[in-house]
Amino acid sequence: MDNMLFFQKLENYKEYIIDTLERNLDKYIVTVNIVKSFLKQHNDSYIIYENKHKDELSLGIGNYIRFSFFADKIQVVRNERMEEFIITDLNNDIFNIFKKVEMKGWKAYGIVNFSYAKNSFLDEKINEKLMDLFIPNIDIRVEKNRILIRYMEEFECIVSMVEDCLSNLKELKEIITENDKSKLELIKSVDENYYKNIVSKATEEIKNNKYEKVILSRKINLEKRISFMDSYLEGRKYNNPARSYCMKIDDLEVVGFSPETVVEVDRDKTVYTFPLAGTRALTEDKELNKKLKDELLKDPKEIAEHAVSVKLAYEELEKVCDKDSVSVIQFMDVLERGTVQHLASRLRGKIKDEFNEWHAFTALFPAVTASGIPKKECIEAIDRLEKDERGLYSGGVLTYDKDGTLDVALVLRTAFQNEKETWVRVGAGIVKLSNPERELEETKEKVGSIINRLVYIED
Repeated sequence: MDNMLFFQKLENYKEYIIDTLERNLDKYIVTVNIVKSFLKQHNDSYIIYENKHKDELSLGIGNYIRFSFFADKIQVVRNERMEEFIITDLNNDIFNIFKKVEMKGWKAYGIVNFSYAKNSFLDEKINEKLMDLFIPNIDIRVEKNRILIRYMEEFECIVSMVEDCLSNLKELKEIITENDKSKLELIKSVDENYYKNIVSKATEEIKNNKYEKVILSRKINLEKRISFMDSYLEGRKYNNPARSYCMKIDDLEVVGFSPETVVEVDRDKTVYTFPLAGTRALTEDKELNKKLKDELLKDPKEIAEHAVSVKLAYEELEKVCDKDSVSVIQFMDVLERGTVQHLASRLRGKIKDEFNEWHAFTALFPAVTASGIPKKECIEAIDRLEKDERGLYSGGVLTYDKDGTLDVALVLRTAFQNEKETWVRVGAGIVKLSNPERELEETKEKVGSIINRLVYIED
């Protein structure tokens, strides 16, 4: 990669800190109000990203430098000028393009589409965009006792905007969601015969040894337009996600409550992955939930589905990590996620010296719990059996820091909207013992985490 001149004379952020120690602030309301205030004056891309593990809410607004990744090239845009860099080795080229960014303490925000997986595993040429990241003009961290505002000099106005937001913090008006159970059930039942049909086809293919497990999904189009920031606030009250996010990039709006991460890499090159597989409903009845939990822990189909997912994640880590460093640090815990409870495990490894964080990402992406086993055959099956392109669904929303820290949330329990349509997508893991009716029911249980809390724009 050349064109070094393109990365010269980069600005460093100005910084401003607001102490919030003695204020009882709702960080979600604060962050959403900041975005709303800024967007009244500037029509810009933004990503709100909650890293629950760090108890941190990050907000990136506007493109200082934007990176778009394709199968054969990287496009970089700065100050309305674009340069292209040819890809020869995707993992190293991603790593190296960011090494050129000589700014202090940058954080990039972005999305990775399911097409990244197709590019990794399928033989066909992938023409779609694989990944989009940007280093923002404004980078805000809403932490427990402070708000850190980092901004390019021309966006100094953000400081007074944040202070005004804190002084005039608006309480949430009563939010109205769709609470007609019969209407919700109709929405959740879209394409149910199609879905049962592809589940039946997959179980036959599994019995014929084409693959071991595949995750199949269906798209549910919604008739009404969504208010995304209100949906984020409402959904976050009722979900207990590993990560949450709300964003607008170009004409795509997204809100989601991710049950798991695909990959986490810390500054010491320790990598973690977090497979969830095996599901039961989570209701308002505590006794029923306990019964369903016990049932989940004893169900041979669910246990087998989880165990093979953990096994593959372990093998994938071994490809990029020192072998004696790979371990399962949690196994088959039950975690509550919105309207469902899942079997969950966590694995860890130390990345080999000759590899970087992007090798770890590519080794683990797509998540086994959103694709299947083995991945190549399952991605081919998904391409063949599902009638709609996945796009961002089962891809990732991510943050990437100058020190090599990488955090990628798996895009599930998520709603999408562009200029043409509004939709959600939901899937389930199919194995030899799968029953189409039960898998359909599982998708209905899962999609409730997002559908039940969407706030629609009034006509």
